[in-house]
Amino acid sequence: MKILGTHSNRNLGARRIDLLLFELLGGEFAKKYGCDPRKNVRCRLRLLDNIEKLRKLLTGNKEADINCEALMEDEDLHRHIKRDEFEELIGPFIAEFKTVLEESIEKSGLAKEKIDFIELVGEATRIPIAIKTITDVYGKEPSRTLNSTDCIARGCALQAAMLSPNF
Repeated sequence: MKILGTHSNRNLGARRIDLLLFELLGGEFAKKYGCDPRKNVRCRLRLLDNIEKLRKLLTGNKEADINCEALMEDEDLHRHIKRDEFEELIGPFIAEFKTVLEESIEKSGLAKEKIDFIELVGEATRIPIAIKTITDVYGKEPSRTLNSTDCIARGCALQAAMLSPNF
């Protein structure tokens, strides 16, 4: 998630959530079977692909399963995860996200009442706890009315215009 107006080097995208789950599930698999899928490129890609699907399922459902058949050395990865457990796992990510949101208000110099709306763009903004955090910090319900591709393209064009000496 990119917070406009901040110059933070923090990576707060959905990929970071995937990597948190990757470390957890890869570690559990290694402990259970004695082989680590995090060290094998093919296994790593398969696991990350299934984790992305799991994250997307948990966005809309209260619980989901991750299944990787023959992930490594003919061993399968099967795990059932509830949204509460998922939110607990990404707790440090959400805490950092909340800090960045609060810093964005502080650095902008605007009062919360002066912010008209919050537009969400990106996969990580679909996670219910992220939406709740945004609502809590800004005091407004965020919306998702813009096409994300158009929004990103317009932001890039605006940034290019600001950096160009011709404008």
